[in-house]
Amino acid sequence: MTAPSLVSQSYGKTQVRLSRVFRDGPRHEIIETTLSIALEGDFDAAYTQANNAPVVPTDTMKNTVYVLARRHAIRSIEGFGQLLAGHFLEQYAQVSQATVTCEQQPWSRMEFGGQAHDHAFLGATAQRYTCRVAARRGAVTTMTSGLAGLRVLKTTRSAFVDFYRDEYTTLPDAEDRIFATAIEAHWPCPRLDADWTAARQAIRAALLEVFANQDSKSVQHTLYAMAQSAFAACNAIDEISIRMPNQHHLLANLAPFDLDNPNEVFVPTSEPFGDIQATLRRGD
Repeated sequence: MTAPSLVSQSYGKTQVRLSRVFRDGPRHEIIETTLSIALEGDFDAAYTQANNAPVVPTDTMKNTVYVLARRHAIRSIEGFGQLLAGHFLEQYAQVSQATVTCEQQPWSRMEFGGQAHDHAFLGATAQRYTCRVAARRGAVTTMTSGLAGLRVLKTTRSAFVDFYRDEYTTLPDAEDRIFATAIEAHWPCPRLDADWTAARQAIRAALLEVFANQDSKSVQHTLYAMAQSAFAACNAIDEISIRMPNQHHLLANLAPFDLDNPNEVFVPTSEPFGDIQATLRRGD
C-alpha cells in the first residue's frame, strides 16, 4: 500500500499567558495577554520519519515569549506579535511561516476622588483586545487587529418589524425591545507601524456611539451603521468584519398571575441565539 502524503502541517504552543508590568517611576502600566504560536515549515520528517531534529520544542516557544517580553518594552499586542513572529523566522531557518495570535485582557485604573491610581487596577469583564500576525518568509507580513466580548445592552430604541413571514413564522413584531449583544470586530492592518492601540480605541468608541444612539431597525441595520462610523473614526482601516450575536431578552408572560408587563420584566436567554455578521469595505 502506498504511504499517505502529507498535505499540510503546523504545530505550536497555545494559551501562553503573559503579564508585563511597565514601571515608569511611581506610575505603572500592566498588559495581560494570552498568546498562541503556530509554526509551519520543513517539519515533514517529524511526521513521516519520526525525525525530531528540525522540531523546535513548543516549550521553547513558550520560553521565547517571556524572554522577548523582558528584552523589549513593547506596549501593544500588535507590536509584540510582530516581534515574536519575526523572531521565529529569523531564529529558525526551517520555519517558513510563524503565526502569533494575541488576546489582551484589559485592566483599567482604579479611581479615588476623581484621580486615577498609579498602580491599582480593575479587571474588565469579558472584553478582550485581539491581534493576529502571520509572518511568512519572503512575503509581506499580514496582521489583523480587533476586539471581542464587548457586551452592550440598551433598553429601548430597538425594533424588529416587517420581516419575511411564512407558515413557519411565529415571531411577532417588536416595536420596542431590549437589544443586547457581545460585539466582535476585527480589521486588516495595512500599515504594520501604525498606532493600532489608538486605532482600536477610536473604532471602539465609534461602535458604541452608534449602538447607543441609533434607532435600530434590526441588528443588521445597526451593524452596517457601526461599520460606517468606524471608517469615519479611523482612516487607517479600509475593511472591518463585525459579528453581533443577538442575546435575547424575552418578555415574561405574567398573564397567569393577572399582571400586565409593560416591557419591564424579561427572561434573558443564552441559547438559541441569532448570529449576525458581515464584512464591509470602505467606499470610494
